[in-house]
Amino acid sequence: MGITILLLDEQDSVIHDFIPANRASQFRSCLKAGSIVRLDGFEVARVPHMYKITEHQFVIRFIPSTRIVDVLADAPVIRSDKFLVRRIDHLQVLTNTNLELPDVVGEIRSVQGSDLQNDAATTRIVVRLLIEPTVTVNVSLWDEAASAFRGLLRDGDKSQSVMLVTSVNPKMFGGNLYLNSTQGTRFFFDTTLPEIAEFVSRVGATSAQVYSCVNTLEGIKKKELVSIRDLNSFISSSNEQTQEADFLCKARIVCVIPENGWSFVSCTICHKKLERLGTSLNCTRCVTSDVTGVVRFRVELAVDDGNDSATFVVFDKEMTKLTKQEASVLALDAVSNGGEEYLPSCLEELAGKEFVFQIRVITPFNFTPNHRTFTVSTITDMKIAP
Repeated sequence: MGITILLLDEQDSVIHDFIPANRASQFRSCLKAGSIVRLDGFEVARVPHMYKITEHQFVIRFIPSTRIVDVLADAPVIRSDKFLVRRIDHLQVLTNTNLELPDVVGEIRSVQGSDLQNDAATTRIVVRLLIEPTVTVNVSLWDEAASAFRGLLRDGDKSQSVMLVTSVNPKMFGGNLYLNSTQGTRFFFDTTLPEIAEFVSRVGATSAQVYSCVNTLEGIKKKELVSIRDLNSFISSSNEQTQEADFLCKARIVCVIPENGWSFVSCTICHKKLERLGTSLNCTRCVTSDVTGVVRFRVELAVDDGNDSATFVVFDKEMTKLTKQEASVLALDAVSNGGEEYLPSCLEELAGKEFVFQIRVITPFNFTPNHRTFTVSTITDMKIAP
């Protein structure tokens, strides 16, 4: 939706700046990390309620009259960085609130993900990070952050294990704290940084601790035909680290589970579910008043393979292929047939049919005390060759 900048001044104050997308091309060539600039003709506004990245109460917004000029002579002395480091108590308060994107310092204990030496890969990486003497959290790296960390693994020295990670979003899954990366996530290993030096002194860590890397590439590529019991066994035997694998499971649909509905309204920009605020819908990720929504499938299926049963969740793409109808069209029919509780006939007709489901298992997300479903990535009614 635009470009986010952090500006530090000579009084060691940091402020959040934002350039809207429609003005990005006007200012992009002037933006260079580490440069000292003079800024004028801008707008000042209150910091948004969500996703704060500084403690400053205001944000600078670039407008058509804004000017940004490099200071080439008599430039003041300004620090090159400042962090919003939070400890475990503060992180727990921020969990699942989306209020703040803090920074965290810790010692890497292990790294797990697929194709770890390929910095072109953007699939998820999980870093086990010791942030207190007896507290270890999971740092989930996605997209650009996952790619950047793979580059560090390929080119860096794994003996440098104390890391400062910026702009993470604390979430709780299955009783475990996960710090999810964002577009603002960066990694620092410089032992001269005061934040890293303080952590080493306080926790008694050593920056030269070698950590293990577990490459799960082969496990993810392998697709085996398994039973529902095998799926449950895989989940039960997984250790505390995140495990990923693809499986094929042949099962019969018993019925569509109606309790959680069969559709949701998603943001047309980021596809995240829109949250209802009063009489309007809001996207907590895009944080803009211009968001529009579209109805998409999210269907929970009760399935059975003859010996065991489970709940499979199917989303928009596969459900549209299966029903040959779009969720938005069916939603209009639902309005005229009793509202949200109405179950379209094309979903009712799935009962009794048998399919081969490709299941992507990512523990602990798929199977926790409060979350016991398997996500379907592909459905086919073709027979599997032996």
